[in-house]
Amino acid sequence: MKYIHFVIVCVCLFVLCISPAAGVRTEAMIHYSEPAVAVGDELFLEQGYSFKVVDMNTRSGAIMIELYLNGEEIDLDDTLAKEDEPLEYVRTVVEDEDDEDEIDYFILRITPKGSVKESDDVYRSTVYIEQYLDPMEDVGDYLILDKSFSFDDDSELELAGLYTLKVMDVEDGEISLELRLNGGLLKQDDLEEENYFYYTVYSDEQPDVIFLAYLETFFESDDEVTVFLKHVSLKQSTTSDNDDEVPDEVDIDVESPVDGGLKAGRAAIINYYVDDSFSEVRILVDGDVIDTRKDVDAGVYKAVTDELGAGVHKATLIMMDDDDDFISYSEEFSVSVNIKENITESLAGFASSAAESLSKDNSSSGNDSSSLSVPSLPSGSSISNAVSFIITAGVFILFFMFFKKFR
Repeated sequence: MKYIHFVIVCVCLFVLCISPAAGVRTEAMIHYSEPAVAVGDELFLEQGYSFKVVDMNTRSGAIMIELYLNGEEIDLDDTLAKEDEPLEYVRTVVEDEDDEDEIDYFILRITPKGSVKESDDVYRSTVYIEQYLDPMEDVGDYLILDKSFSFDDDSELELAGLYTLKVMDVEDGEISLELRLNGGLLKQDDLEEENYFYYTVYSDEQPDVIFLAYLETFFESDDEVTVFLKHVSLKQSTTSDNDDEVPDEVDIDVESPVDGGLKAGRAAIINYYVDDSFSEVRILVDGDVIDTRKDVDAGVYKAVTDELGAGVHKATLIMMDDDDDFISYSEEFSVSVNIKENITESLAGFASSAAESLSKDNSSSGNDSSSLSVPSLPSGSSISNAVSFIITAGVFILFFMFFKKFR
């Protein structure tokens, strides 16, 4: 018993040495579907992932699969997916080659559910597919990706591309949500907190997740209900984006309001041209509506964006006719880093920090100002290293004290 303190100190030292990055990270869910699969089927998911059903237990519904990324087979420790033991794929990546720190990302879970059904001598098993964002792979053509929203039941949540979400009812701890496209109902579902609302369409037995949102919580008061959503993603349905229907003379041109081209931190001007009349026209940038016009004639129109960040952005023109049918046309444009302004802001910030430090030193000391030097501010990593050193030193001091006491 006299060495119990020694053991406690050792445990504390071990805990402090454990990397805080340990464990599997899970990003936003980007795919959820419940297809019925047969042997030989290959399903294509998001970000280049796909899997093929190579065998099936016709009694239990368990399936053996091959998993692919961009057409290359992934080496799995276990290729069998069962109802009580779903197949899960965790990808290990090295984000910093200098430190060689490995990070595990949870990517995919495939779970067979229910009994096997037979039709025309073909056995099919229903599988639940959950896919999460892989930060190492490119994302697809999303109108919205991994965003959070909150809204009340007395208003519709305008998403993007004429999609809306509305609260219809709240009863017995469940909330009823309706997803609509241009006023037409796509899906209605009742769900509890901490569940997903999703809308998946199937084309040639391939699942395509159009909308996905995590219902974090909702609050009821006497006169309203407030809904909080996380990890919201939205894609334009391929059935409503027909390139053959886009007029030949529709065009989008993005320009800078000042000389020097499109730069980060500046707004941009969207010039869009339509060659026909439409009952409504909307222009979107990265899924957010920036301009809406009613009863539009043929001509050129302008819209101004908010300040844009560096990178590739997408402008989408949505045109609606009198029959409420709509077509869309998109173009991507690039915004470059504003090096000049970044340097100017950095120099201004440094000068301001230096002036403030000098002012403090002058007010607290009667020494000659010529002997003062510009102080160097500690970086975040220096502070972190100092704190780690203090904690480690404290642990070793405790270790030494207990060891000396019971020696």
